[in-house]
Amino acid sequence: MTSDTDSAAEPGSTRGPLPEPAVETDDRVPAAGGEPARSAAPRGADGDPAVDAAAPASERAGASPGAARREPRARRLARWLTEGSGPESEIVASEPVVGGRASQDGPLVPGWQIAVTWLTDAARWTRRAARGTLAWTARRRRTRRGRALLAGILALLVAIPTGLGIGLSALLRDDGGGSGPNGNRGPYVLRIGVMAPLSGDLGNIGVAVRNAVTLAVDEVNESKAIPGWKVEVVAKDDLSRPDGGSAAAEAFAKDQAIIGVVGPLSSTVARVTLPVLDAAGIPVVSPSNSEPELTAQDQPEADRQRPYDRYFRLTGSDASQAIVGANYAVHDLNWNRIVVVDGGPSYGRTLAERFAGAAVAAGGSIVGSYRVDGDGADDAEVELVGDAIRWLAPDLVYTTTGYAFASALRQRMAADGLSIPLLGTDAMVSARYLDSAGEEAEGDLATDLAVPLSRLPAAGGFAAAFLDRWGPVSGGPEQPASPDKKPEPSTSPSTEPAGSGGDDGPSASPDDGAPASGEGPDGSTGAAGAGTSAGTGDGTGEGGTGEGGDEEPSPQDEQADMIPAVAAYAYDAARALLRAAAAVLPGRVAIDDATRGAVAAEIGGGSFAGVTGQISFDAFGDRRDPAAVVYAVLNGRFVPFTVQGD
Repeated sequence: MTSDTDSAAEPGSTRGPLPEPAVETDDRVPAAGGEPARSAAPRGADGDPAVDAAAPASERAGASPGAARREPRARRLARWLTEGSGPESEIVASEPVVGGRASQDGPLVPGWQIAVTWLTDAARWTRRAARGTLAWTARRRRTRRGRALLAGILALLVAIPTGLGIGLSALLRDDGGGSGPNGNRGPYVLRIGVMAPLSGDLGNIGVAVRNAVTLAVDEVNESKAIPGWKVEVVAKDDLSRPDGGSAAAEAFAKDQAIIGVVGPLSSTVARVTLPVLDAAGIPVVSPSNSEPELTAQDQPEADRQRPYDRYFRLTGSDASQAIVGANYAVHDLNWNRIVVVDGGPSYGRTLAERFAGAAVAAGGSIVGSYRVDGDGADDAEVELVGDAIRWLAPDLVYTTTGYAFASALRQRMAADGLSIPLLGTDAMVSARYLDSAGEEAEGDLATDLAVPLSRLPAAGGFAAAFLDRWGPVSGGPEQPASPDKKPEPSTSPSTEPAGSGGDDGPSASPDDGAPASGEGPDGSTGAAGAGTSAGTGDGTGEGGTGEGGDEEPSPQDEQADMIPAVAAYAYDAARALLRAAAAVLPGRVAIDDATRGAVAAEIGGGSFAGVTGQISFDAFGDRRDPAAVVYAVLNGRFVPFTVQGD
């Protein structure tokens, strides 16, 4: 039905009766009884709400024809929200109104209706803009100038977002605004792992290794040698035991930011950890592993295969150490009759056997060989070996045991009145040996694969930076337990004939091959007596640069040797990893297996001048031209006498 005001015009009005509006069904709100609610709001022919029929006739008469349709919908909605349509307006809704508001006299307008109105207007504007653009484009494409203009506009539309994207990417990369692999804002993060004993008897050595790696990392970070990346050091205590090494390796294998590991120091630990790290694809550069099997050195050359593709070591192996020790004893010092004391697998599973073979190949003879527990100093074993030495009266006793057994054996020989020299390995190069053996250790010798800093020409800068930051390392292997202990002017170790033995054993004589004056086969004085090196009398070792030990060390050398030699090798190991990372990482945003593989390839194919000499590796991960050093105990201190190649 319609109201009276809809059926007749007001008096005085020139406008005729309004047509009866169609009643629109509201499908959104069900009415009572389940039937759709009927909307009481009349709508015009164009779908717009009609002029309120309840308005006074004078107001409707004063409005110009079509004025309601010309007023924008959004404006009318706003007017309804703020002004209302009078008290007689009807609010049609059976659900709470979501949005919109009304004055006290006006109706509520639902928020959805406002959104629909805006979207309808936006669609209408978009259609008009599209038609206008198409018409403009059609007109322009008819002329050559217009086509050129259109091509330029198209190129600009493509270039602007592309340029913005490239510029934003470069800005984030240069300013460190990207997210690293750990999800944090700032530079991408890569980590260098350090696996070393950070506690226990070798804790001071492991801490020095960690500090050396930290020094190399800090230098790279300060110089920004790897743009967009920050390097961190993560150190794990392997306890110098297989179980500790296994735990450290598992932790490194789970760290997605690890680019490589420096370590481990022990070959026993390496045999357990390398399979884990190799399976994770992590490059490993050890500063001190000496086990030959880690690079398959004992395999025939034709059948030799590399066990771990991403493993490298900076020192020689037990094979080279055995050759250096045997040649020095037999060729340089003319000590031909040798007793070998094997300390077991903890001190080189095959080192004693390799030395014996090298000594025989050099012209010497092994008069006795004994296997003991090199980790301790069992009284029965010390007495057994001591009695054999007293009876055999060799020129030299070669031992691969630790410092405890070696010092106990030295004291036993001293108690028997024997001045037979003792030649040990890097396991004996310890301040603890000096403290345990005391004055009886004077003249003893030892070989080591890590050359001390005082014999490394390029180590001055590293030594100065290390000492300035961390100071001397107390109890390190190349100095007495007290770092402030100053050596007296050095004198030559004894090279008297071996075998000033006891009453029950035969004594050595020149006929038995024992030297009477320490002369070498060519008549020159041995290195232990005059500081000469292999086969020469001028202090230059074959394959090395060692000088005679009869020269008093300078204060600079004394300070440099307060740093464990392996720390310098760890510094070069870290530099090998960092140099490779600097060549591989620019342009990359993550560390994955491909990145680690590229780093390993860069290490294997690279070459650089390091603190410990020229750094390069062969196809199996062994360092080319490794060196070794021979120490002598002089005035309570291990003094490097000569540096030799293998």
